[in-house]
Amino acid sequence: MTGAMTGTEAGPTNGRVPGLVLSARGLVHRYRTPAGLRTVLDGVDLDVREGESLALLGRSGAGKSTLLRVLLALEAPDAGTVSALSPDGAVDPVHDAVEGAALRPVRPHWRSGALRWYRRLVQHVPQDSAASLDPRLTALQAVEQPLVRLGLHRAGSSAARERAAECLEDVGVGAVLHGHRPRQLSGGQAQRVAIARALAPRPALVLADEPVSGLDAPLRAHVLDALARARRTTTLVVVSHDLAAVAALCERTAVVHAGRLVEDRLTRDVLTDPRHEAARELVDALPRLPSSSAPLPSSAPLPSSREDSPHLT
Repeated sequence: MTGAMTGTEAGPTNGRVPGLVLSARGLVHRYRTPAGLRTVLDGVDLDVREGESLALLGRSGAGKSTLLRVLLALEAPDAGTVSALSPDGAVDPVHDAVEGAALRPVRPHWRSGALRWYRRLVQHVPQDSAASLDPRLTALQAVEQPLVRLGLHRAGSSAARERAAECLEDVGVGAVLHGHRPRQLSGGQAQRVAIARALAPRPALVLADEPVSGLDAPLRAHVLDALARARRTTTLVVVSHDLAAVAALCERTAVVHAGRLVEDRLTRDVLTDPRHEAARELVDALPRLPSSSAPLPSSAPLPSSREDSPHLT
């Protein structure tokens, strides 16, 4: 895959030990079903550090998508906390022992502007990017939108247009497509526009949900290349059932099973020596060379990551 980085390559560096960007402790989340309460997250602890790339890997119903929604502050956990890098450190700081960087709690709140600081810090690449784009907006306008909503630039300003154009070019969407609306874009092009939109506010962290799901091989390669470029400038967390994407993008993999993190190691170690049964099952789904027992990262998909819950979209 041209231009894609491997899981062993480092993310952005600045000569210091990476500090915490996001920290989750004791996350518990339940959904009410006709059969009673169903526990989807069961005591999840997770740290995401500056400059790393992390894959959340697991079978359907494991809890990955719910964990992503909680980390995005789209749903509140029933128990546990999520803290994120604070812009000022003045609110309920929790100090990172490595960097002393102040973190602040993230509490979902539907009042407009209540989580603006967090939206600037964390951006999302949804699974269905085409549906997430406003059909009335061109690709350029779609990427400008978060810059205006987050108060970074004035609507229609040359600075907003220049930043949007820069982000589109960075993910391989040329100027000829900047005036296209979603219906005029291919699936891969729409996905790259969504990646550019997420990168535009210069977030500290990008959370991508199944970024190559449903794409054919050529489009998959383009999107993976765009994400590889993105991780040069930001921390990346990817929910995916595609081990090829994990191997190409993420140096660290956390395996989710029955609402818990059962394995959290370097991706190459998970691929070559999976310890938990859930990790072994996922690795075993990869094709292998006839003369080798080592799994081959490929585009062969693993079971879908969508949770079996009516609460998720």
